[in-house]
Amino acid sequence: MTDKPTLLLIDDEERILRSLAMLFRGSYQVHATVDPHEAIALVERERVHVVVSDQRMPVMRGADLLREVRSRSPNSMRILLTGYSELDAVVSSVNEGEIFRFVQKPWDAQELRDTVKQAAEISSALFGAGAHAPPSPLLTETGSFVAPPLPPANAEGVLVIDDDEDVFVSVREIVGDSHPVHWARSLDQALETLAANPIGIVVSELAVGGESVTTLLKLLKAEHPEVVTIVLTPFQDVAVFIGLINQGQVYRLLPKPVRRGAFSMSIASALRHHRALRAAPKLREAHKVDQLRAPEEVSVAGRVMGFLSRIRARATAS
Repeated sequence: MTDKPTLLLIDDEERILRSLAMLFRGSYQVHATVDPHEAIALVERERVHVVVSDQRMPVMRGADLLREVRSRSPNSMRILLTGYSELDAVVSSVNEGEIFRFVQKPWDAQELRDTVKQAAEISSALFGAGAHAPPSPLLTETGSFVAPPLPPANAEGVLVIDDDEDVFVSVREIVGDSHPVHWARSLDQALETLAANPIGIVVSELAVGGESVTTLLKLLKAEHPEVVTIVLTPFQDVAVFIGLINQGQVYRLLPKPVRRGAFSMSIASALRHHRALRAAPKLREAHKVDQLRAPEEVSVAGRVMGFLSRIRARATAS
């Protein structure tokens, strides 16, 4: 029996599989297959710490495969390999597979090694912590939203960051009286609200009041991994979405105009996920994010971090 983490590689091209396997042999127990169904069977049969899958495969999309992996082994960390321009792969990997990282082809060998190493360490910790009971469902069988009442001091607020009042109204109608809903129409308003109120869910556009919100969303996840973010936007910039996955661990990417049913289910799922993260700190390890790299984001970070430190101080005091 080996103490090495188990790594599962899936790609329909044998040549790519061989290249990937060569990167990791020696440090991992490596399984490689061109068959997604064989991969699923392996995950059901034994403990797999990290799954790295290509997106474009003839039998099954990588995002679909990682969704199946997640349903069978949520503690297995999931990484998707794909071409830079595949928008559907990016969105599906978030909304269906809840992946740990999105890696672009051609990959940088050292970055991929580092990513897999971090994923394996997190997965080992999650498996070691044991299974966690899922929180109570927040949707009825008919699909209507319902949340068990919480003491006022523990009620998770929902922050809507959007110029569009209709989005705020929709969230308030969906959530009802079960959670306080706040509305910010500028980056400063969002920061003040986060600093002054316990927020569990953020529903956000990518820009508000003429300013980008992406740096805030990324830093918020880095500093407070229990906060869960849903992004609503008509924007379709793949590079921005990839950054939000790898550096912000966004929970859902929903296109505008948003469908009410999908929106309601996403909010309920996000609240459930937030409660799980809040109750089990070990689970937060799965949402570690990459560091900011873009100069324009680093320059905004100081402004944001001052407010986020106030959130940390409030949490420590409570």
